[in-house]
Amino acid sequence: MKVRIGAIGPPDSLKIIREVVGWDPRIELVEFEYFGSEELPGIMSKHRYDVTQWIFSGQVPYYYCLEKDLISEKEALFPPQHGMALLGTCLQVMEEQGRFVSKMSLDTVDGDIVNSLFSEYHLEKISFNLLSYQRYREYDEIIDFHYENVKSGRTEVAITCLLKVYLALQKLGIPCYRIVPPKTAIKTVLDLLVSRALSQVYEKQKVAIVGFELIGHGENLQKAVYNFEEQQKELEFELELLQIAKKLNGSLVNRGSGTHFIYTTQGDYELLISERPFSQIANEINLKTSLRFNIGIGCGYTIHGAEQHIQRAFEYEGIEDGRKIIYVDEDGISTSQFGGQGNELLPNNSLPAFWNQVLKEHGYREQIPLKIYQYIKLKNIPQFTSDMMTLLLKNTERNSRRILSELEQMGLIRVMVEENPSRKRGRPKKAYELVLEEEK
Repeated sequence: MKVRIGAIGPPDSLKIIREVVGWDPRIELVEFEYFGSEELPGIMSKHRYDVTQWIFSGQVPYYYCLEKDLISEKEALFPPQHGMALLGTCLQVMEEQGRFVSKMSLDTVDGDIVNSLFSEYHLEKISFNLLSYQRYREYDEIIDFHYENVKSGRTEVAITCLLKVYLALQKLGIPCYRIVPPKTAIKTVLDLLVSRALSQVYEKQKVAIVGFELIGHGENLQKAVYNFEEQQKELEFELELLQIAKKLNGSLVNRGSGTHFIYTTQGDYELLISERPFSQIANEINLKTSLRFNIGIGCGYTIHGAEQHIQRAFEYEGIEDGRKIIYVDEDGISTSQFGGQGNELLPNNSLPAFWNQVLKEHGYREQIPLKIYQYIKLKNIPQFTSDMMTLLLKNTERNSRRILSELEQMGLIRVMVEENPSRKRGRPKKAYELVLEEEK
């Protein structure tokens, strides 16, 4: 399985990232060129969930996206500017200037790295006027910093990590050089991103137990007459849970005393709540049956772990009011009220703009394509078949083939593998993958 990683940076940085990825068969790279921070919101809003992880060319675009909530720390990294990249750029300055240059202005790179590196190699004769900063600074500030230093004679040349600053200084006639991310740093970051992505796939396979506990069930059984209406409500309650179990691709188990567990996976649970909050599902059951119940959700890497977590959920103080959903996993406990959002909503509950446009042009309802798209993305499935879609959509093999054929004709999916019909009897099987943007 290949990990789909998005790369954001200027052309020269993307070229180096592309070269490093060429050594790693685990990665499928998707490139996005940018020249200024103003382009980042458009890129991220359109493509954020088209890839599993992101690599940024440097700290400025990374922290810009982080502070604007365009990305989270769990989704992206950037290669730090290692000292060797700076040392190599300084050698380039000497070579091109044809003389020893002792005074330079430098942005972005941490001052401790500069002092440590040049002290280690006894290069104290080279002095830097530094503009080090955490997170990101506006381009105009950085450009003014270098311009004023060179024009005033405090420095002879400018060294920057930012392409936009480099191009602006060149237009202003300032001798300028650019540091690009070193391949060793890029390789380290890509290894971390691949490990993180594979870990996320493992997370989707965790055991999830969704438990429902009727309030007052024991009191009903102790009544002299357990009337028909109460029995009917509990039967309706079980039928509702069966429907949820089907959507979760799970198994419903009656644990007695009015308690029911649905055994499923973390990925299937996330897929369900990506369509609508679990609190909304609970409200609908409550309205249909007029029964009060608690909901506990336990997730773990084993069945035993998940069962321990759901036990903690049902023992949580305050759950007995019949209006709370308690979620427990290795990270702890989170709660939400029926009708609230809690931690249920996933960020990716819509189709990419390209899919929306194509479906609209063909007058095709988005409900089934949305379900297929979300399932494939949540499960991180590189290729899928009609058999898989038959299980997902709960329909016939023939209908699944028809739907996939329609999506293929619209250019939303494409055939990757087709079995040789001469080797097997019957219709050859096709394996598909998603098409995330229009192919030129």
